[in-house]
Amino acid sequence: MRLVSNRYSSFRGLVDEEHEFSNINLVLGNNGDGKTSLLEAIYVSMLGTPLNSFNKAGRELSRNNEGPFSSESKAIDHRGKPTAYKFSSTNNGSKHSADGINTTIRDAYLSTPVCLIDSNIEKIASESPGYRRKLIDRSAFHVEPEHAESYRKLQKAIKQRNQAIKNRDDINAIKTWDKTISTEGEKITENRKSFIGELQVELSLIQKEISKREINIEFKPGWGEGKLSDYLEKNIKRDVAANRTLGGPHRADIFITLDGKPAKEFSSKGEEKQMSLTVSFGISKLIEKKTGALPILLIDELESGLDEDAIVRISDYIKNLNNQLLITALNHHKIKDMLAAKTILPKQYNS
Repeated sequence: MRLVSNRYSSFRGLVDEEHEFSNINLVLGNNGDGKTSLLEAIYVSMLGTPLNSFNKAGRELSRNNEGPFSSESKAIDHRGKPTAYKFSSTNNGSKHSADGINTTIRDAYLSTPVCLIDSNIEKIASESPGYRRKLIDRSAFHVEPEHAESYRKLQKAIKQRNQAIKNRDDINAIKTWDKTISTEGEKITENRKSFIGELQVELSLIQKEISKREINIEFKPGWGEGKLSDYLEKNIKRDVAANRTLGGPHRADIFITLDGKPAKEFSSKGEEKQMSLTVSFGISKLIEKKTGALPILLIDELESGLDEDAIVRISDYIKNLNNQLLITALNHHKIKDMLAAKTILPKQYNS
């Protein structure tokens, strides 16, 4: 997929502008200049969600968190078909569309391969399990048609089960949610497990070019072994005592090692960043293999936490990708001399 242009109005703290894009694009500026906001304007226009969220975007993205805003992108998919994406929020609510037709978040993820590599990615091993689940689920949404719907049903059922526990409802009332949690949870777990297994294959091909370390990822389903339905039945009294559902797919995680050692304990900030970028590039490769579409890569603060040798290796790797890239960086950083990129300078609105 290729992003042709993006135009936004009253978005975050940005001055209303339209930008056109090349294959490699550097969004330059100082801290607070709106570099990340520009990536988010593109992201929300194409997928309908803010960065790091699976919920529909809303008024929180508008200038000063109030009033209407919009973001529109024009893109061409891998078959050469042009599409106009638009997200707008008004006093009457929010709307996300492709070529003027309203679209759901599920459909947007399936049809629009956009991979976000955000500034938190450098903490992939040390961040919370929730961050790692979100990373895998966001990626699986692009390749598994039913993953988003199963995810929605699971989240709702767990929320309702936890509410029933907090309300001190009887055991049978709590159990009414177990079938949905088990059915949708098993589907999600199988999708996650399959995705991570295939991702490991991609990592073995990429890691030598970027990290110089052997990266392995192991999936933890969130409830041990056996059927999820049996686990929920067996542990319901423990859940009641704890006032929440302690185990299940909402507690899943991925365990990452570098050269056989836990990455959380045995990696520097720079090593974790290189590992995280390797995982992200592997996800992009996997999406390409499974869908035939080259994801657009949005990379926030690429140079952060990396030494010059690592930046050179990663820049060399990036230059050989066929993906379109939008990369944010500080004005003064050497990366702008390493990449033959179009330079974009977003402007902050001063009220």
